[in-house]
Amino acid sequence: MRTVASRETAAGREPLSPAQRTLAGAKHFVQNVTYQLFHPGQLVQKKYSAFEQLRHMDVQALEIISRLEEIWQRRLPCDLEHIKELCARLSAQTQDLTDCLRAFHPVRYSLLGNYQQKYAFYVRLALMEQNPPADPPYVQSLRETLTEDLAGGKGAALSVVHSQINLPVPPGVVITTRAFHRFLAHNNLRPFIDRELAHLGPEAEQEYAEVSHRIQEKILQAALPADVCQAVESAFPAQGLDKAFLAVRSSAVAEDAQSSFAGQYESLLNISPQDWKQAYLSVLASKYSAHALYYRVRQGYTDRQTPMAVVVMPMLEPLVSGIMYTRREHDPTCMDVYMVQGSGQELAAGSSYQARVVFSSREDQWIVEQDGDFLLDQATLHQLFQAGLNLDQAFASAQDVEWVLEAGQRLFIVQSRPLHFYPPQTPAEPQEYTGPVLARGQWVSSGRATGEIYHLDSQRSPFQVPPGCILVVHTLPPELTPALDRVRAVVAAQGSPACHFASVAREARIPVLCNVSGLEDIEQDSVVSVDADQGLILPGAVFSFPSPEPAQLQSRQSEVQARLEKALPSIAALNLRDPSTDDFSIQGCKSLHDIVRFAHESGVREMFSLVGRRGLNRFGAKRLESELPMVMHVLDVGSGLHPGTGKSKVIGVDQIRSQPMLSLWAGLSSPGVEWDPSILHYDWDAYYKSSASFTNVEKSTQFSSYAIVAQDYVHAMLRFGYHFAVVDATVCETVEHNYVHFSFKGGGGQDMQRLHRLQIIAAVLEKHDFRLQLTADMLEAWFDRQNREESFRNLEVLGFVLGKTVLLDMRIESEEKVQELASEILDQIYDFLPVQTPDR
Repeated sequence: MRTVASRETAAGREPLSPAQRTLAGAKHFVQNVTYQLFHPGQLVQKKYSAFEQLRHMDVQALEIISRLEEIWQRRLPCDLEHIKELCARLSAQTQDLTDCLRAFHPVRYSLLGNYQQKYAFYVRLALMEQNPPADPPYVQSLRETLTEDLAGGKGAALSVVHSQINLPVPPGVVITTRAFHRFLAHNNLRPFIDRELAHLGPEAEQEYAEVSHRIQEKILQAALPADVCQAVESAFPAQGLDKAFLAVRSSAVAEDAQSSFAGQYESLLNISPQDWKQAYLSVLASKYSAHALYYRVRQGYTDRQTPMAVVVMPMLEPLVSGIMYTRREHDPTCMDVYMVQGSGQELAAGSSYQARVVFSSREDQWIVEQDGDFLLDQATLHQLFQAGLNLDQAFASAQDVEWVLEAGQRLFIVQSRPLHFYPPQTPAEPQEYTGPVLARGQWVSSGRATGEIYHLDSQRSPFQVPPGCILVVHTLPPELTPALDRVRAVVAAQGSPACHFASVAREARIPVLCNVSGLEDIEQDSVVSVDADQGLILPGAVFSFPSPEPAQLQSRQSEVQARLEKALPSIAALNLRDPSTDDFSIQGCKSLHDIVRFAHESGVREMFSLVGRRGLNRFGAKRLESELPMVMHVLDVGSGLHPGTGKSKVIGVDQIRSQPMLSLWAGLSSPGVEWDPSILHYDWDAYYKSSASFTNVEKSTQFSSYAIVAQDYVHAMLRFGYHFAVVDATVCETVEHNYVHFSFKGGGGQDMQRLHRLQIIAAVLEKHDFRLQLTADMLEAWFDRQNREESFRNLEVLGFVLGKTVLLDMRIESEEKVQELASEILDQIYDFLPVQTPDR
């Protein structure tokens, strides 16, 4: 029976309108009154059906809340659209929870939907980004002083180099970010892109390639708006772009600024003026390449934060091209220049250089040191050196400069971006090595690391690199970027410290060497150590300090995390703590978590109160009397008790026929548990906070544990002092329908003691083939799709473990006790339970 007020559409479930909800509430009201008067048994079943739905939705909602908190607390990288999608699911779940409660009591819970809508709106508001402007200007000249929000990082910097620093920059235009937004709006691509980006969660790997393919395909097939085309083609003649082959280069916002985005986007050379449209679309599409998406997500930017502008310049005919670093990280008196004959595209992409020049200051004089071929004369070297000084001074920071020398010794600056320095993750003090050296290479990025060698061949993706390895590659292309979150070091047979990948590796603080000979002789999976600062690859684990874990690329305050942090108070804050107080009410709900908490507790209350006192007497919960010192009530919703118990208010264990409940109880009541009869277990926390000082705790349902039972089903909420456990299980002949789900949260000990108890429970359950997830102070476990015997066995194990760990958090004094106590419990399970325990 479906009680959730919603309807199915082609796009998914769509919530009902307020008017439709009112009609649904009226229908529930009429049904409830009719059932209460004439068919109270059917009302019980209706409410159990609603409670069953509520129970499933409660779990799903809490899982989403825990996931969102985990993303924030652990700073897990994901796209903002993934967070929005999680929040939309949470909103739908909490909306359905309110509708389930209306099936219990349409009038009592009529206002809960309003509160749910309010906090769902606050969440959407916190995550909402402004719609960017898509009106002109669509084109601007590089001769003007441009801003990054319009021209992107590369375009804005080049305009400053020309108009304020007065260095030679090729003529050209910038197709602005507004043209990009106009393009997306013209083709209605934004909703499609957002849906695709929602797949990029913290565990996404293969999804990057799949999402990239689908978005890029859409962009490349889309049409450019006529007004953008007209603006571009009208601007070309003034810059001489209508008669020359073109360089079409990316210039996204944030590129070359706070984060380098080095090599993540595409630049196309030798493009005919007639083919500029397709080249432009290709550069736009490169914003969504797999490695560019990965880099942006790891840097914590949203997609809307990094719109794409495109720089269009006439092609130069370089005699020599190169990259200049205006400072060294540990020696600001040195300036390094790497160069090749002809185009520098391969140099930037990770290939080796032909010549290297070092400008160094000694006794107030600049000395030139040159390695490799002599590609520049002294006059050009002086001009290049002076340009580097000017750029460094004007931007007030070290610069990573791309330059081109044309025929006639004409020097052009084609890019200048900040050169960021990042301290390595490992100590930088020099270390003497007396043993053998496997190979030597050239520094690219500082640091030391130890790990197993992994040779990456052309058939494997960087997403498939095993975590914690020393990655061996031929060259250093930007496409390697996704591997930086997984590796401890990278060593390459070829390459250059001036390539795009080098910038990204330094951001990630991953040690990198290039131009290493003999790498093919180092065996796969062999353990080596890399000292990038000294250019050495050494056999074995040399370093005395622990090898670092793979790094996170994120090196700045994440906009995604900031927005999630802003939304979390309306998502996860828990204000409703004590169900017995007056403020545990609809009006007390101040977050979606409160909605979930209120719905759960209210659903439990409704199940125990059913249809008032008359209904409780005829179809109500029954107090379970047993030898165990715990307060428990049992509610039968489907042959869970023997037929003769219908009018009884108190039952014994022998009157339970629910097989899952009996298996759970067998574990709880095993002699090996050794209950202390002087301690009565119920919800102490709620009791002490309540005003129910004169309540007979042993007879009250307010603070007791409970079990809802059917012949093949149990849902047990076990309240032991300051913590609670939920066991939910179906065990029948159909293996596919069988499951045991378990969650455990809370406790009276310190934070570390509660964590140790969860670790003990997890260690025992893992030995019995449970799947586990430990998030903050909550443990969840699953044992699914197994036969009856194995499912009943694990319910007994679960009951035994719960009994053995009731007050364990108060007694765990050190982490060393965790494995010791887990082993003791496993031994006792073998001794006391009549089941086959797994080998340990």
